[in-house]
Amino acid sequence: MAPTSTPPYVPPIPPPPPLPGVHVQPPMVYIPAIWEYKHLATEPGADEQELNSLGARGWELVGIVPLASATHFYFKRLRR
Repeated sequence: MAPTSTPPYVPPIPPPPPLPGVHVQPPMVYIPAIWEYKHLATEPGADEQELNSLGARGWELVGIVPLASATHFYFKRLRR
């Protein structure tokens, strides 16, 4: 029977040291925002408490259409 030999241990090669003054930044990946929208129609003289409540829940007021019969408020927020 022939003697078996183990191959000599070869340590892993370490990565080269970084070059001075060279900074590598990972790539930026942009993900488009997905919005959800809300429409609120109230009689003239909107309830400030209701508007503040919507703002506290993340809704951003993006448009107002005042009409004689009602005021229309349009909101948006990022979909979670």
